[in-house]
Amino acid sequence: MLMYRKGILKEWSNIIYHRIKSPFIGFCIRFGITTIHISLINHFITLTFGCYFFSRGTYGGMLMGLGICLVNGFLDYLDGDVARITNNQSKLGAWLDAGFDIIIQFAVMGAIAIGCAKQGIGLVWIVLFFVALGANNFVSFNYNQTFGFDSDKGNALFRELMDRKSTQINIFLKNMIDPTSGYFPLFLYTFRYWIAIGSIFNIMPILFIAITLIGNLKWAVMYSIFALHQAESKKLYVLHVLAALDEEREDFYELRSNS
Repeated sequence: MLMYRKGILKEWSNIIYHRIKSPFIGFCIRFGITTIHISLINHFITLTFGCYFFSRGTYGGMLMGLGICLVNGFLDYLDGDVARITNNQSKLGAWLDAGFDIIIQFAVMGAIAIGCAKQGIGLVWIVLFFVALGANNFVSFNYNQTFGFDSDKGNALFRELMDRKSTQINIFLKNMIDPTSGYFPLFLYTFRYWIAIGSIFNIMPILFIAITLIGNLKWAVMYSIFALHQAESKKLYVLHVLAALDEEREDFYELRSNS
């Protein structure tokens, strides 16, 4: 449910990867290139070339940065396949991957912000964007830990329970809290698609402002909902649903028993 989920444009990289993956996997296995090597190379390329291109603030720079993001997703899939085939999945590799994902997330968006600043966007938008980025990561972490959400798959039980009362407010909250519930919320709240559109059509500053506004709305609403849950409020139906997902609440089985 993170709105800045792992691997910008990862779906596109997935399509490309599965068509040409065999020789790359074979090359890595033949020459002893491990998952840690791939992870380090991947993150080095993204943090250097990717950030450099995005920070230029030019149309060509944005397109090149977009290309580096595709490479990032490609190498991420290659990393996983090599680990499975060689049975070489390690705690160090997983830790490096998770840590660098957060670093890359902030570095790439910081580079895009610099590029937008060079195109005339105001500093206030950059500050507000990073408020949204940090706050949404914090809120998403709490939802993941407390209610069992997954950053990529969401929570199927949450969607099922919310669909029992499909009022406009419940649909709005369901899509915001769990964007994986449909194609439109996935597009709206997963900003790698906005980055692709902004790069391709050379309108990144406009979309940067748009995602800043949406991002701040998202964290403010989700933060308020979580605060009400902590206060054990039941004023909204979504609070009943979240309580049914929280193992520490007495009404943990209230709605689950009928699912």
